[in-house]
Amino acid sequence: MKARNIVIGILAAAVISLSVGYEQGWAKAKEEIAPARIAVVSVRRILENSKTNAQWETKARAESEKNRAELQKLSKELQAIEADMATRKVGSSDYLKLMREGTEKQAILEAKDKFYQQELSLKQQQQIEQLYQEIIAAVASVAKDKGADLVIAKEEFRFPSTSLRELTLVIQTSKVLYNAEHMDITNDVLAILDKGR
Repeated sequence: MKARNIVIGILAAAVISLSVGYEQGWAKAKEEIAPARIAVVSVRRILENSKTNAQWETKARAESEKNRAELQKLSKELQAIEADMATRKVGSSDYLKLMREGTEKQAILEAKDKFYQQELSLKQQQQIEQLYQEIIAAVASVAKDKGADLVIAKEEFRFPSTSLRELTLVIQTSKVLYNAEHMDITNDVLAILDKGR
């Protein structure tokens, strides 16, 4: 009887220790497999609404207007040369001199036009790269503050699409089809980017 009570006591102690250990292990496992807290951000809306981008676009527009004025001036000079050529005898020394001037002006006009387009494209690329890096840093800051583990870019498309190709691209690249409004941190990111601008 004594031996039986000892065996029952040992078994009871083993069952209790196993159940306590199991419960503690399950509680710890629940903590480790908690679902990720997800947030979304609209990069397009940030690019469209950020003060930084608006300032850059204003500066780029002013520079573009200056370049356009210079190109128009060259174009008018070229037209004046062509008009003067029309009054000269084809093959005369004055005609050939004007033809050379016109050809040079045309080459300068085309070269400057090409250069200004490339320059604008390069500056735009650099601006977007810099702004995107700032967006990534702001997203990380907001995500930490809000306790988000993962931030997904949400693209907002405008319908109707301009073409079937664009529509197909939208359908193939859309990753976020729905999110609850409280998950969107776009306005918080914009606030950080525009602070002090």
